[in-house]
Amino acid sequence: MAATQELVQKIVESKKNAPPSKGRKRAKNDATAAKVALMKLKMHVSGDKGLPQTERTYFQVFLPKEAKDPSLPMFFCSKWSVGKVVDFAASQASLKNNNNVLTANVSYTH
Repeated sequence: MAATQELVQKIVESKKNAPPSKGRKRAKNDATAAKVALMKLKMHVSGDKGLPQTERTYFQVFLPKEAKDPSLPMFFCSKWSVGKVVDFAASQASLKNNNNVLTANVSYTH
């Protein structure tokens, strides 16, 4: 019994003196967390269902204050231009889109 206590005491002391390990544990958890977040996003995503899986790019789109939802998960084709992505996102979120009208009231925020 005394020998076991000595052994346990030595192990505890060696653990106290050892520097904390900073291995791959954090990076592995971050990668897993990112995969889980992407899987959750894909469960509720909206987009053009005709797009092949290989051409889809997934985003959590944050909408303006006048929208009924603060954000929506969407996917777009990786080959689309930025203008087409903006038009498609506006139509999916039922937002008014005046980016192609010359007389549109434009407001910039800095």
